[in-house]
Formats: sequence, C-alpha cells, structure tokens
Amino acid sequence: MRRKLYVTIAFISLTTCALHAQEISINKDTLIDIIQQKDRLTQQKRLIRFIKSYFQNVKPDGAICGKDTLIGLFNKYDLPEKNAFTNFTQSISANKTYNLKSAETHMLRSIDLAREQNNSYLLYQFLSHLSFIQTDQGNFTGAIYSYRMAKKEALSLNDDYFRALLDVNISDLYYKASFYNQSINYLDQAQEILRSETAGRKAQLNTIIRYNKSENYFRMRNYDSLKVYHDKLGDTSNRSYKIHTYRLRTAYYLSLLKGNYPDAIKQIKALKADAKYVSNELENQHLADAYFRNNQLDSAKLLVNDLLVNTTDDNHPEIRFHLYELLAQIADKKGDAKTAANNYKMALKDAKENNARITQVGDISSQIKIDETESSYIQRTEAYKRERLWLIFTVIVAALIIAAVGLIYRNGKQKRHYEKLLFASKREELAFINSHEVRKHLTNILGIMDILKHSDNKLEEYQQIEEYLHKSASLLDKSIKNISEKLNDE
Repeated sequence: MRRKLYVTIAFISLTTCALHAQEISINKDTLIDIIQQKDRLTQQKRLIRFIKSYFQNVKPDGAICGKDTLIGLFNKYDLPEKNAFTNFTQSISANKTYNLKSAETHMLRSIDLAREQNNSYLLYQFLSHLSFIQTDQGNFTGAIYSYRMAKKEALSLNDDYFRALLDVNISDLYYKASFYNQSINYLDQAQEILRSETAGRKAQLNTIIRYNKSENYFRMRNYDSLKVYHDKLGDTSNRSYKIHTYRLRTAYYLSLLKGNYPDAIKQIKALKADAKYVSNELENQHLADAYFRNNQLDSAKLLVNDLLVNTTDDNHPEIRFHLYELLAQIADKKGDAKTAANNYKMALKDAKENNARITQVGDISSQIKIDETESSYIQRTEAYKRERLWLIFTVIVAALIIAAVGLIYRNGKQKRHYEKLLFASKREELAFINSHEVRKHLTNILGIMDILKHSDNKLEEYQQIEEYLHKSASLLDKSIKNISEKLNDE
C-alpha cells in the first residue's frame, strides 16, 4: 500500500512537471556556460543572477520542477560550491511556494558552507536572502542581524552597489513595519551611495528606489509625492523587468488616493488579465478597499474573507489588522453590531501584535545606528590615516620648498652683494678716469682757450697752439669713450 502511495506521488510530481514543461524551460546552454566559467567570482555572480531571474519569473507551482532541473545540472556538470548552490536553489524555490521555514533552513545551510570557504561574495548574497525570508516571517530581529552580517561582507568586498542594495533592503523592512519616513531615509541614503556607481547597475537600482518611494508615499497617503514618482517611473531611463508593473500599479494607487474608486476597481481587474503584469499579494486588499469605498459591501466582504484564509499574507504588518477592521466597518454599515464587535476584537488582537513588532523595530533601529556609527568611525579612522600621510607628505614638500626658497634668496643676496662690490669698483675706476684723464684733458683745453682769449694776435697764437688743442680734444674724446664702454659693461 505504501509503495503504491509513493508511486502515485511520483506520478503526480512527474505529471505536474510535464504540465509546466514549457513554462519552466531553462536555458541549459547558458547555465552550462556559466558552470564552465573559469573565473570563479564571475561564475558565482552570473549563477546567482540566473537562479534569481528564473524564480522571479516562474509561477509557484512550477518552482519545484525548476529546482530539480537546476540541481540536476549542478550535479551533472560538477559545479564548484555545488552544495552551497543546491541549498540556495532549494531555499529560493521554497520561498517561492511560501514554505518559509524550509527556505530559512536551506539558506542557513548555504551560509554555513560559504563561511567554511570564507567566500565573502556568497556570504553577502546568502545573508541578504536570509534577511528577505526572515522579514517575510515577521522575524525583524533575525532579519536585521542578517543585514548587519551582510553589510560587513559588503564592506570587505569594497563594493558601493552592494552597500546601496542593502540600504534598499533595510528600507523595505522599515516599510513593512510602517515606519515610512525611516524607509525613505534609507532609500535616500542608497541613492547617495549610488552617485559614484556605473550607469548599468545604477539605473536598475534607481528604478527600484523610485518604486519603493512610491509605495511609501501611497501608504502615507501623500498624493503629490506619489504623483512625482509615478511620473519618474514613466521615464525611459528606467531599467527593470517589472517597470510595466510598477507603472500600472502606481497608476491605480493614484486613483485610490484621489477617491476615484470605480476607476481603481477597473484598473485592478484589468491588471489581473494582463500577462505582462507581475501580481502582488496586496492587489486583492486594495481591490477590497476600493469595493468598500464604492459601497460594494458584499464584494468587499467576500474578498476580505478569502484574504484572511490565505496564510501567505499574515506576516505583513497591519494587514490582518486592516482586514478585520474593514470587516467590522462593513458589518457596521449593514447594521450588524455583534459581527462588527467581534471583528473589532480581532483587529485589536492584531493591533497588539503590530505594536510588539514596532517595539522590536525600535530596537532594530538602535542596532542599525550603532552599526552605522561604528562603520562611520572605521571610515573616519581610515580617512584620518590617509589625511595624516598627506599631511606628512605636505610638510616634507613645504620644508623642501622653504629650503629651496632660502637657497634662492641666499644666492640672490650674495649676487647683489657681489654686484654692489663690482659697482663700487667700477665707480672708483670711473672716478679715477674722470679726475685724472677727463679733467686733465679738459684743463689743457681750457688753458689753451684762456691763452687765446688774452692773446693780442689770436690768429698767430691759434696757429701755434692748434696742434695741442686738437691732441687734447682727441684724448678727451678717447677718455669719454672709455667711460661709455665701462658703463655698458654694467
């Protein structure tokens, strides 16, 4: 009997995989190329992207078959870190099918295997995904601890993109805890880190940041800010496989905030029929709200009851509180005071649980701030060391410049001293020439002129002294030229 049961289960599993064969088709050539990649870090990055991309696009009922196919190829082609990636794949698959406990168990095994190999990149990835699982479980303390550990690995990898991505993930934790301003602060912090990032990865993460800000502003009922980011998501610079979904979802958010409930109902229903649209677990909650606001009470009640049965939604803060409160309001409108009271009682119970989570998030906030302060201290210490080296270098350069300036000044001073001595020597020489030669010849000329002046027969006297006068004038001219040449030598 037991053997027949196993055979039946195996047959059902094979049939299910056959039914989803087209949906879960894996590009085996690409996967084999990744497995055979020589550079280990490049291989790991490509493989993580491949696995995440596959499970993001596959439907939950096709995840198990896809997981088996991937693990089979890991074994066939002897993938390095095979056990770590096998557990990672099993965890992502379990998370896709809302089996959070199994997802956490497999991710913890992946982390242990990566830690044994001291692999910072895989630790960063695995710890980040563990945080996603713990956040969905409502285990915020565990999630923030995993984020803290992942941030340390990101710092060791010295990758700004990973740091920014962690801030985006932490902002999601705050969003789910209804701390919307803190969530937006972390998104702003991520954008600031991304300023130095390259265009490709930067564009993709910026799109996610814009959408996450839209979600926060919708929850804050801030129509104007939501409209700004809805318009930004319409820009062609956005890069995300979900951009079509983001644009349509924020469009019906605007209709809800504007109070245009009939249009919002039409928009949400149209999305359910859109093959390109990636549905969200909150879509039906928003549809129930729109039904209630549009006075379609029975439709709202039916949808809310279906949501309360669905256990995949009960970890999001405020959801169950909001749903029970909505049922109570519906009962109030219908005049059923007893049902309204019971639902308000259930809402109060969930409100207490939410308050406990909020207290937990307060502790988390303190832990994050301590980590950020510690990280900031380390960074400042490193910056101080660099500044100290630059200061020492600057002092040495300044000392060399001062020494060079001193030498130049000393040489200039000595040059001026020697020039002064040379000038004094020249001046004495010129004074000697002036007093002994120029004045001598000039005195001779003046004496001859004085003789002529007092002569009775000037013509006769001139003829006798003309030769002496000419000789004295020539010597005077020679002396003047000598002085001129010496002045030009200056």
